[in-house]
Amino acid sequence: MIIRPLTELGELQACVDLQRRTWGLAEIEIIPTRMLLTQIRVGGLVLGAFEDGKLVGFLNATPGLRNRFSYWYSQMLAVDVEYRNHGIGVSLKLAQRDHARDQGIQLIEWTFDPLEAKNAYLNIVKLGVIARRYYVNLYGATVSELQQGLESDRLIAEWWIDRPRLPVEGEVRRVSVPGDIQALKKQNLKAAQEIQLQVRGQFLQNLKDDFFAGGFERTEDGGEYLFIRGASNVHS
Repeated sequence: MIIRPLTELGELQACVDLQRRTWGLAEIEIIPTRMLLTQIRVGGLVLGAFEDGKLVGFLNATPGLRNRFSYWYSQMLAVDVEYRNHGIGVSLKLAQRDHARDQGIQLIEWTFDPLEAKNAYLNIVKLGVIARRYYVNLYGATVSELQQGLESDRLIAEWWIDRPRLPVEGEVRRVSVPGDIQALKKQNLKAAQEIQLQVRGQFLQNLKDDFFAGGFERTEDGGEYLFIRGASNVHS
């Protein structure tokens, strides 16, 4: 597998096609070629993963600025269905980290669904992100096949790429999520909606109490977020 930056229009168009296949998005929700090209031109990045010359995964990032601190906002990561669970997502993120270092970027952020246990494991355990911001129904109604039936609640992943991983110690609070929220939605949508409300309430209360998600453990039924104190001053 080869991972490299993308700059050619044809390759960026292949990223648009991959979004359609991967996420089932409506045309209005797809990141167009022009936007990907603009992100590259203003200091962002589009990376592609190739297998035998075929684009099988990509991610993109655009520059962000908050409180005079510059960072990258990683907008999307998509891997072709046939190539999932082969470590391509992790490889793309690690390549993104290396390019960020070359540009002097210390922080990369992105959003993810708190109910997706696989994403939580990838982000928190494999990459070492923390989460201390939770947005209720961030994107409003969406026609994405993966989001249908639930509101678009999102966590903000903070990846401080050169900071040491924080130990999970002291008072630890736990929030459980199912192992496969998509399967649960198909079996019992109302149960999935009730779980979302329960998880939302627990997250918001923990964050209000100055806890943040700094760990994640797999369980027989799914997984558990591990919350530790210090959300207001971690990595400050």
